[in-house]
Amino acid sequence: MLASAVWAATLMGTGALKDEESAKNGGRAHFAGYRFHHDMCETAKIASFTDKYEMAEFDQSEDPDGWSTRQKGLDSSLCSRTLHEPDNDSDFPPAVYVTTTVTWHKRSDPSGEFASQLRSYEDQEDKTSTYTIEPVEGLGDEAYEVIEKRGRTVGSMILAVRAGWMTYEMRFSWMGGGPDEHFEPPSRKKLHDMMLSDTRATLAALKKPDTEDAPQRDPRA
Repeated sequence: MLASAVWAATLMGTGALKDEESAKNGGRAHFAGYRFHHDMCETAKIASFTDKYEMAEFDQSEDPDGWSTRQKGLDSSLCSRTLHEPDNDSDFPPAVYVTTTVTWHKRSDPSGEFASQLRSYEDQEDKTSTYTIEPVEGLGDEAYEVIEKRGRTVGSMILAVRAGWMTYEMRFSWMGGGPDEHFEPPSRKKLHDMMLSDTRATLAALKKPDTEDAPQRDPRA
């Protein structure tokens, strides 16, 4: 029995059990109930950010904020939002970018590479930025946060989730304003809470049927 336990632990550590489970599934993609949505600008929830910031308005014909695609190997849908500090009349107001991307992998299981892709950020550190990667409990099969710090402030944060062969990513980026501006991005703890809340709401929305099954470059067109 001890030998069996050790052997099972070895298989789990090397990922062999995951491979075996994948084989039992016939090598077919499974998305844990998360459905394709062609318009992530409609589906992605960012209430935690719109409570704090004002949404920037653009001419959608010139600057589309979302797109989606359905291919043989994968489906993908993305929305990127630009927000500003409220009631700001500065010529160079600080900008906040929130991008939500969901990919449904139809030909290959992403589990073997998911964590490694995120940990690769650790090798991108330089004199101005440092990266920390931490696991997040209670989301999908595995989830991680990637925190980029520029000095003492958070420059960007990613919350990434894998559920079956579906991968989700919410990315926050902060661009400071002009040299006389004194705005600061949210704290790491506040950002964690904001992104976790919006991610849970978005994942719940992805389990509902899509409003339209017609991918296009600009969902608002």
